[in-house]
Amino acid sequence: MKQTGIYLILGGAVVFILVFIGKIIALIFNNPLLGLALMSVVLGVFVLLYSIIQEEREKDDFKDIEE
Repeated sequence: MKQTGIYLILGGAVVFILVFIGKIIALIFNNPLLGLALMSVVLGVFVLLYSIIQEEREKDDFKDIEE
């Protein structure tokens, strides 16, 4: 009986989260300015992560030279 209760709670939470995310995505794509802001944030995160990866690679290249 406990296992059934846990399944029901998890199932309800998953449905709640999916509906909530769907509402947020619908709001973002119905408003062009919010869509543009979302694309800007995603692109900024991508560029930031790419630059961090490049810096780490450069550090690794120079570490071999110093030894």
